[in-house]
Amino acid sequence: MRSLVFDRFGDPAEVLSLSEREPPAPGPGEARLRMVLSPIHNHDLMTIAGTYGHKPPLPAVGGTEALGIVEALGDGVDHLRVGQRVTGGARQTWADRYLVDARQARPVPDAIADETACQLIAMPLSARMLLATLGLGRGDWLVQNSANGAVGRLVSRFAAEQGINVLGLVRRDAAVDELAAVGITRVVSTE
Repeated sequence: MRSLVFDRFGDPAEVLSLSEREPPAPGPGEARLRMVLSPIHNHDLMTIAGTYGHKPPLPAVGGTEALGIVEALGDGVDHLRVGQRVTGGARQTWADRYLVDARQARPVPDAIADETACQLIAMPLSARMLLATLGLGRGDWLVQNSANGAVGRLVSRFAAEQGINVLGLVRRDAAVDELAAVGITRVVSTE
């Protein structure tokens, strides 16, 4: 199977290489998934560069989140089934097949698009934690940069649910219209 491997830390464009390896066998409590779609998060790139808080043992496969189809189940896994679409945080997801702690795998309804399902864990969690840490309440204001990124969009939505006002900053004029199209209208471009 194919995987994107790095054997040293550095610029992802320079240190990632396509490699062939055997599909991993799931151990107790694990599931092997066939990767459908895996996002490229900033923390993935920073991990490969060696600048993130976590440095995996090398060589390593990139990726920390994905949408996959259950292919095989380890002992003790009875809440998932082969052929099921699932998402969840994992490691080494930039591969045709990867392992996930079955307790972390979440079934995904067919109505959710692959592009959304593959990033249902990390970005929403980051946005929720950010808002909780700030301790803002109804009527308060938040100004955020990178408002058109995945976390920025979610912060705007989650804040609105809590009655928090958000002013989003973006670098491109076109991003103002892109956000307006999804209902985020308090946006200023710095272009």
